[in-house]
Amino acid sequence: METSNNQVKTPARKSRLGAVLWAIIALLISFMATGADMPPHTQHLALKFVFVWIAGALLGVVGVRIGNALRRAAKPDIIITSGGLQGMLGAKIFWSVGPQIVGLLIGTVVGCSILMGWVA
Repeated sequence: METSNNQVKTPARKSRLGAVLWAIIALLISFMATGADMPPHTQHLALKFVFVWIAGALLGVVGVRIGNALRRAAKPDIIITSGGLQGMLGAKIFWSVGPQIVGLLIGTVVGCSILMGWVA
C-alpha cells in the first residue's frame, strides 16, 4: 500500500463577516447622507429616499472595494516612524482600514449627493 504526504490545496474561504460589516456601515452612512440632503417637499418622497439610500449604500461598498484594492497595492512592507509606539499603532491602524474608510465615505456621500441632484 502506498501513502502520499502530498496535501490537496483547497482555496481558502474568505470570511464574509468583513463584507457584512462594511455593508452595514455603508447603509448607516448612506441613510444619514440621504436624510440630510433630501429636499422636504418632493413628490414620491419615500420612493426617492429608499432609492437613494440603497444606491448610496451600494456605491459605498464599491468605494470600500476600490479602497481595499488601493491598500493592497500601496501598503508598505516596512513602517518606520519617529513617534514611537503611538506612531506605529497609528500607521498600522491606518494601513489596515484607512483606505477602505476613505473609499466608503467618498462613495457613499458623493454618490448620495449626485443621486439626490438627479432625483430631486
